[in-house]
Amino acid sequence: MAGHSLVNIRFPSPIRSYDVHIYYFETDETHTALARALKAEIEEKFPKLRVYKLWAHPIGPHPIGNFEVDLKSPEEFLLFVPWIQVNRRGLSVLVHPNTGNPLKDHTENAIWIGEKQVLNTRNLNEIDNGYGITENISA
Repeated sequence: MAGHSLVNIRFPSPIRSYDVHIYYFETDETHTALARALKAEIEEKFPKLRVYKLWAHPIGPHPIGNFEVDLKSPEEFLLFVPWIQVNRRGLSVLVHPNTGNPLKDHTENAIWIGEKQVLNTRNLNEIDNGYGITENISA
């Protein structure tokens, strides 16, 4: 990689982007406060990243409260994933690619940091060509 700039590096096909889901127990005030504080820190330290709202209930395949951070480039991945690995405040983190196969991306292709959560995969399709390209969760 000598002489290569990260700006010119792209995710290998079929990966389009990555999503990072940070989980918290929404019924626990202490856990919710940890998630809020972590979200605020992420927004401060990584102002160019898209950070979605705290979901205070299960949504989609996510069994508990979570918020999402989008990583659209290898550079964002390289900077954010190691940071969240050591700054997650004990919260569970799911890192998954967006390849057009949401089911496989959330299961076989997933990386877990911390305690793995059991996802509700019933509503994940095997093929969704817009997944990871279009906005899938409103901010």
